[in-house]
Amino acid sequence: MIIDIHTHLLNFTDFGAQLREDLTRSGISHDIWTYSEEDYLEATKEADRVIVFGLKAIKTGWNVQNETVADFVSRHNKKYIYFASIDPYQQNFMQDLKYNHLNLECKGVKLGPIYQGVHPCDKKYYEIYDYCEKNKLPVITHMATTFSSGVPLDYARPYHIDAVACDFPKLKLVLAHLGHPWEAETIAIIRRNENVYADISALYYRPWQFYNAMRLAVEYNCCHKLLFGSDYPATTTKKSIDGLKNINDIIKNTGLPLIPEDVTEGIIYSDSIGLLF
Repeated sequence: MIIDIHTHLLNFTDFGAQLREDLTRSGISHDIWTYSEEDYLEATKEADRVIVFGLKAIKTGWNVQNETVADFVSRHNKKYIYFASIDPYQQNFMQDLKYNHLNLECKGVKLGPIYQGVHPCDKKYYEIYDYCEKNKLPVITHMATTFSSGVPLDYARPYHIDAVACDFPKLKLVLAHLGHPWEAETIAIIRRNENVYADISALYYRPWQFYNAMRLAVEYNCCHKLLFGSDYPATTTKKSIDGLKNINDIIKNTGLPLIPEDVTEGIIYSDSIGLLF
Protein backbone atom coordinates (compact mmCIF):
# COMPACT_ATOMS: atom_id res chain seq x y z
CA MET A 1 0.00 0.00 0.00
CA ILE A 2 1.23 3.50 -0.89
CA ILE A 3 0.29 6.25 1.56
CA ASP A 4 0.95 9.86 0.57
CA ILE A 5 0.93 11.79 3.84
CA HIS A 6 1.61 15.28 2.50
CA THR A 7 -0.77 16.91 0.00
CA HIS A 8 -2.47 20.30 -0.15
CA LEU A 9 -5.98 21.06 -1.38
CA LEU A 10 -6.17 24.81 -1.81
CA ASN A 11 -7.27 27.62 -4.06
CA PHE A 12 -5.20 30.56 -5.27
CA THR A 13 -8.10 32.86 -4.36
CA ASP A 14 -7.30 32.11 -0.69
CA PHE A 15 -3.83 33.66 -1.05
CA GLY A 16 -3.21 37.12 0.41
CA ALA A 17 -1.23 39.91 -1.22
CA GLN A 18 2.00 39.13 0.67
CA LEU A 19 1.93 35.49 -0.38
CA ARG A 20 1.39 36.41 -4.02
CA GLU A 21 4.28 38.86 -3.85
CA ASP A 22 6.53 36.24 -2.21
CA LEU A 23 5.75 33.77 -5.00
CA THR A 24 6.59 36.34 -7.66
CA ARG A 25 9.79 37.46 -5.89
CA SER A 26 10.96 33.85 -5.58
CA GLY A 27 10.27 33.07 -9.23
CA ILE A 28 7.60 30.50 -8.40
CA SER A 29 4.84 30.24 -10.97
CA HIS A 30 1.36 31.12 -9.78
CA ASP A 31 -0.07 28.56 -12.18
CA ILE A 32 0.66 25.49 -10.04
CA TRP A 33 -1.56 26.88 -7.28
CA THR A 34 -4.61 27.03 -9.53
CA TYR A 35 -6.04 23.58 -10.08
CA SER A 36 -9.33 21.72 -9.98
CA GLU A 37 -10.53 18.95 -7.73
CA GLU A 38 -10.17 16.64 -10.72
CA ASP A 39 -6.53 17.69 -11.10
CA TYR A 40 -5.91 16.82 -7.47
CA LEU A 41 -7.57 13.41 -7.81
CA GLU A 42 -5.47 12.67 -10.89
CA ALA A 43 -2.24 13.79 -9.19
CA THR A 44 -2.79 11.45 -6.22
CA LYS A 45 -4.23 8.45 -8.05
CA GLU A 46 -1.11 6.30 -7.51
CA ALA A 47 -1.62 6.44 -3.74
CA ASP A 48 -3.96 4.07 -1.90
CA ARG A 49 -4.48 6.47 1.00
CA VAL A 50 -3.76 10.22 1.13
CA ILE A 51 -3.54 12.76 3.93
CA VAL A 52 -4.86 16.13 2.76
CA PHE A 53 -4.88 19.58 4.34
CA GLY A 54 -4.94 23.27 3.54
CA LEU A 55 -2.87 25.89 5.33
CA LYS A 56 -4.07 28.63 7.64
CA ALA A 57 -1.35 31.20 8.30
CA ILE A 58 -2.72 34.73 8.35
CA LYS A 59 0.71 36.17 9.20
CA THR A 60 2.11 35.25 5.76
CA GLY A 61 -1.05 35.34 3.63
CA TRP A 62 -2.27 31.71 3.64
CA ASN A 63 -5.99 31.38 4.34
CA VAL A 64 -7.20 28.03 3.02
CA GLN A 65 -10.49 27.10 4.63
CA ASN A 66 -10.57 23.86 6.59
CA GLU A 67 -14.23 23.42 5.70
CA THR A 68 -13.32 23.15 2.02
CA VAL A 69 -10.90 20.30 2.71
CA ALA A 70 -13.27 18.58 5.14
CA ASP A 71 -16.06 18.69 2.55
CA PHE A 72 -13.79 17.14 -0.08
CA VAL A 73 -12.81 14.32 2.26
CA SER A 74 -16.43 13.68 3.21
CA ARG A 75 -17.07 12.92 -0.47
CA HIS A 76 -13.94 10.77 -0.88
CA ASN A 77 -13.43 9.43 2.63
CA LYS A 78 -12.47 5.89 1.67
CA LYS A 79 -9.15 7.16 0.36
CA TYR A 80 -8.48 10.61 1.79
CA ILE A 81 -7.74 11.54 5.41
CA TYR A 82 -8.51 15.06 6.65
CA PHE A 83 -5.96 17.00 8.71
CA ALA A 84 -7.02 20.45 9.95
CA SER A 85 -4.64 23.40 9.71
CA ILE A 86 -4.77 25.37 12.96
CA ASP A 87 -3.29 28.86 13.15
CA PRO A 88 -2.19 29.90 16.68
CA TYR A 89 -1.81 33.48 15.41
CA GLN A 90 -5.60 33.70 15.44
CA GLN A 91 -7.34 34.53 18.70
CA ASN A 92 -9.79 31.61 18.64
CA PHE A 93 -7.32 28.93 17.59
CA MET A 94 -8.26 26.42 20.30
CA GLN A 95 -11.96 26.73 19.54
CA ASP A 96 -11.05 26.17 15.90
CA LEU A 97 -9.09 23.04 16.81
CA LYS A 98 -11.93 21.61 18.90
CA TYR A 99 -14.48 22.40 16.18
CA ASN A 100 -12.39 20.69 13.52
CA HIS A 101 -11.86 17.67 15.73
CA LEU A 102 -15.36 17.24 17.15
CA ASN A 103 -17.51 18.56 14.28
CA LEU A 104 -15.45 18.17 11.11
CA GLU A 105 -13.81 14.96 12.38
CA CYS A 106 -10.22 15.77 11.46
CA LYS A 107 -7.84 12.89 12.06
CA GLY A 108 -4.78 15.05 12.64
CA VAL A 109 -3.40 18.59 12.58
CA LYS A 110 -1.13 20.53 10.21
CA LEU A 111 1.07 23.31 11.61
CA GLY A 112 3.76 25.59 10.18
CA PRO A 113 5.63 27.95 12.53
CA ILE A 114 7.58 29.60 9.70
CA TYR A 115 4.26 30.43 8.03
CA GLN A 116 2.21 31.16 11.13
CA GLY A 117 4.66 33.51 12.82
CA VAL A 118 4.72 31.69 16.15
CA HIS A 119 7.76 29.99 17.70
CA PRO A 120 7.31 26.18 17.78
CA CYS A 121 7.84 26.19 21.57
CA ASP A 122 5.41 29.04 22.20
CA LYS A 123 2.70 28.41 24.82
CA LYS A 124 0.04 28.65 22.10
CA TYR A 125 1.54 25.72 20.23
CA TYR A 126 1.89 23.91 23.55
CA GLU A 127 -1.88 24.16 23.98
CA ILE A 128 -2.29 22.54 20.57
CA TYR A 129 0.27 19.81 21.31
CA ASP A 130 -1.40 19.06 24.64
CA TYR A 131 -4.85 18.70 23.05
CA CYS A 132 -3.49 16.55 20.23
CA GLU A 133 -1.56 14.27 22.58
CA LYS A 134 -4.61 13.76 24.81
CA ASN A 135 -6.87 13.09 21.83
CA LYS A 136 -4.36 11.01 19.86
CA LEU A 137 -4.24 13.40 16.91
CA PRO A 138 -0.93 13.21 15.00
CA VAL A 139 0.70 16.49 14.01
CA ILE A 140 2.48 17.24 10.74
CA THR A 141 4.51 20.41 11.12
CA HIS A 142 6.52 22.33 8.53
CA MET A 143 9.99 22.52 10.09
CA ALA A 144 11.94 23.55 7.00
CA THR A 145 12.76 26.65 5.00
CA THR A 146 10.22 28.31 2.71
CA PHE A 147 9.84 31.14 0.24
CA SER A 148 7.32 32.98 2.47
CA SER A 149 8.80 36.06 4.15
CA GLY A 150 8.22 38.02 7.34
CA VAL A 151 8.89 35.32 9.97
CA PRO A 152 12.37 34.60 11.44
CA LEU A 153 13.95 31.57 9.82
CA ASP A 154 14.80 30.28 13.30
CA TYR A 155 11.12 29.32 13.71
CA ALA A 156 11.69 26.67 11.05
CA ARG A 157 14.68 24.98 12.71
CA PRO A 158 13.88 21.32 13.39
CA TYR A 159 15.92 21.20 16.61
CA HIS A 160 13.12 23.09 18.41
CA ILE A 161 10.93 20.00 18.06
CA ASP A 162 13.32 18.01 20.23
CA ALA A 163 12.11 20.00 23.26
CA VAL A 164 8.50 19.49 22.16
CA ALA A 165 9.04 15.74 21.91
CA CYS A 166 10.53 15.67 25.40
CA ASP A 167 7.55 17.56 26.82
CA PHE A 168 4.96 15.54 24.87
CA PRO A 169 6.50 12.07 24.52
CA LYS A 170 3.27 10.38 23.42
CA LEU A 171 2.45 12.92 20.70
CA LYS A 172 2.97 11.59 17.17
CA LEU A 173 4.91 14.25 15.25
CA VAL A 174 6.01 14.38 11.61
CA LEU A 175 8.61 16.92 10.49
CA ALA A 176 7.79 17.83 6.90
CA HIS A 177 10.35 17.83 4.08
CA LEU A 178 13.02 16.14 6.26
CA GLY A 179 13.65 19.60 7.70
CA HIS A 180 15.58 20.86 4.65
CA PRO A 181 18.17 22.35 4.60
CA TRP A 182 18.72 21.09 8.17
CA GLU A 183 18.33 17.41 7.38
CA ALA A 184 21.04 16.42 9.87
CA GLU A 185 19.12 18.07 12.72
CA THR A 186 15.96 16.25 11.69
CA ILE A 187 17.73 12.89 11.51
CA ALA A 188 19.17 13.41 14.99
CA ILE A 189 15.70 14.22 16.35
CA ILE A 190 13.77 11.35 14.76
CA ARG A 191 16.47 8.91 15.79
CA ARG A 192 16.28 9.76 19.50
CA ASN A 193 12.54 10.39 19.91
CA GLU A 194 10.28 7.38 19.60
CA ASN A 195 7.20 9.16 18.26
CA VAL A 196 8.84 11.68 15.94
CA TYR A 197 9.08 10.98 12.20
CA ALA A 198 9.91 12.93 9.05
CA ASP A 199 8.42 12.91 5.57
CA ILE A 200 10.47 13.14 2.38
CA SER A 201 8.03 15.33 0.45
CA ALA A 202 9.30 17.91 -2.06
CA LEU A 203 12.93 16.77 -1.91
CA TYR A 204 13.67 14.62 -4.97
CA TYR A 205 13.88 17.58 -7.36
CA ARG A 206 16.98 18.78 -5.51
CA PRO A 207 18.81 15.53 -6.30
CA TRP A 208 22.22 16.22 -4.75
CA GLN A 209 20.73 17.48 -1.51
CA PHE A 210 18.27 14.58 -1.46
CA TYR A 211 20.98 11.98 -2.02
CA ASN A 212 23.16 13.35 0.78
CA ALA A 213 20.26 13.54 3.20
CA MET A 214 19.30 9.94 2.49
CA ARG A 215 22.90 8.75 2.89
CA LEU A 216 22.96 10.39 6.31
CA ALA A 217 19.71 8.64 7.25
CA VAL A 218 21.21 5.33 6.12
CA GLU A 219 24.36 5.88 8.16
CA TYR A 220 22.33 6.78 11.26
CA ASN A 221 20.13 3.73 10.70
CA CYS A 222 16.87 5.65 10.94
CA CYS A 223 15.33 5.20 7.49
CA HIS A 224 12.41 3.39 9.12
CA LYS A 225 11.42 6.80 10.56
CA LEU A 226 11.04 8.33 7.08
CA LEU A 227 7.53 8.48 5.61
CA PHE A 228 6.40 8.95 2.02
CA GLY A 229 4.79 12.21 0.89
CA SER A 230 4.61 14.30 -2.27
CA ASP A 231 3.67 17.91 -1.35
CA TYR A 232 1.12 18.29 -4.14
CA PRO A 233 0.76 20.70 -5.95
CA ALA A 234 4.55 21.15 -5.85
CA THR A 235 4.73 17.67 -7.39
CA THR A 236 2.63 14.52 -7.73
CA THR A 237 2.54 11.14 -6.03
CA LYS A 238 3.94 9.39 -9.12
CA LYS A 239 6.78 11.86 -9.66
CA SER A 240 7.73 11.52 -6.00
CA ILE A 241 7.79 7.72 -6.30
CA ASP A 242 9.93 7.97 -9.43
CA GLY A 243 12.22 10.46 -7.72
CA LEU A 244 12.87 8.02 -4.89
CA LYS A 245 13.46 5.11 -7.24
CA ASN A 246 15.94 7.16 -9.28
CA ILE A 247 17.80 8.70 -6.32
CA ASN A 248 21.10 7.08 -7.30
CA ASP A 249 21.13 8.58 -10.81
CA ILE A 250 23.03 11.64 -9.52
CA ILE A 251 26.04 9.50 -8.48
CA LYS A 252 26.33 7.16 -11.46
CA ASN A 253 29.94 6.27 -12.23
CA THR A 254 31.24 8.26 -9.26
CA GLY A 255 32.01 5.41 -6.87
CA LEU A 256 29.92 7.04 -4.15
CA PRO A 257 27.81 4.64 -2.04
CA LEU A 258 24.32 3.86 -3.24
CA ILE A 259 21.07 4.35 -1.39
CA PRO A 260 19.96 0.72 -1.03
CA GLU A 261 16.84 -0.28 -2.94
CA ASP A 262 15.27 -1.76 0.19
CA VAL A 263 15.50 1.70 1.79
CA THR A 264 13.71 3.50 -1.01
CA GLU A 265 11.09 0.75 -1.35
CA GLY A 266 10.63 0.81 2.42
CA ILE A 267 9.81 4.52 2.30
CA ILE A 268 7.45 4.23 -0.67
CA TYR A 269 5.51 1.47 1.08
CA SER A 270 5.89 2.77 4.65
CA ASP A 271 2.88 2.05 6.85
CA SER A 272 2.33 5.65 7.89
CA ILE A 273 -1.23 5.02 9.02
CA GLY A 274 -0.13 2.20 11.31
CA LEU A 275 2.65 4.36 12.75
CA LEU A 276 0.64 7.53 13.30
CA PHE A 277 -2.76 6.25 14.40
